[in-house]
Amino acid sequence: MRVRPGRVVAIVLAVGAALSTLLTAPATAVVAEPYTFLNLSFNVCGNKCNNGTLGVADHVANSILDRPTRPRTATLQEICAGQADRIRNRLAAADYRVIHVPTAHHCDDGSAYGIALVHRGDRDWYKVHDLPNPGNHEPRKMVCAMLSNQRFIACSTHIDFHGDGTRGAQVRRVAAIMGDYATAGHPAFVAGDFNAEPTDDAMDDMYRPAYGGGATGIHTEGNGCCQRSGPATADGGRTIDFTFMRAASFTANWSDVAPTTVSDHHKLWASMTLS
Repeated sequence: MRVRPGRVVAIVLAVGAALSTLLTAPATAVVAEPYTFLNLSFNVCGNKCNNGTLGVADHVANSILDRPTRPRTATLQEICAGQADRIRNRLAAADYRVIHVPTAHHCDDGSAYGIALVHRGDRDWYKVHDLPNPGNHEPRKMVCAMLSNQRFIACSTHIDFHGDGTRGAQVRRVAAIMGDYATAGHPAFVAGDFNAEPTDDAMDDMYRPAYGGGATGIHTEGNGCCQRSGPATADGGRTIDFTFMRAASFTANWSDVAPTTVSDHHKLWASMTLS
């Protein structure tokens, strides 16, 4: 078929106009949907209370698998490598990964003692942070992982209990690490055994100013805002286990404490929404 020159010009002009419209049209921003998930934080007392045996590991695995809404993450302290392996094997079919980080000595079963981070689905990376130890006590660490898809950071830590400046120095370091993640634009939360009560001065670096009492941090606690209090999370009526989330990135929905017979700490569940 023969096309007249005038028609060719018209077609070219029409295509050009369409391309111009596409190139100059304002881009539509892609807004991520809010993402709500659960974290289980639990000092399992893997060696002191359980001598490195596997019953407490099965308890953790069952707590995760039997929950109607399974947690996206779990932050565990005082856990032996053998126990972490058991949890890893129990949860593998449900798409969970387990990062175990040795911190100091070995458990009675001969495996390394430390902390762990459990997460469902892939991760982009993980990093282990050493915490300061001015009193030369047991080494303490913090492990963080960037979780894929929603791209937020989950961290597990265990703070020293000594009040000789070690505990405060470690909490300040945790707050600084979380601050660095915030500066880089990464939503992050940290949960674990802080070995301090909500109103202790050492915790000022974690709570955001709305909590009062000298708070200078950037976080909302899993109980919500803004009381520096909460139910006991360990034997003896102590409230020393926490979930802290960056206030600008997360909303604290609720938290729940579940006493157990397998540890001197209670299981701390926290629901949060990444916005």
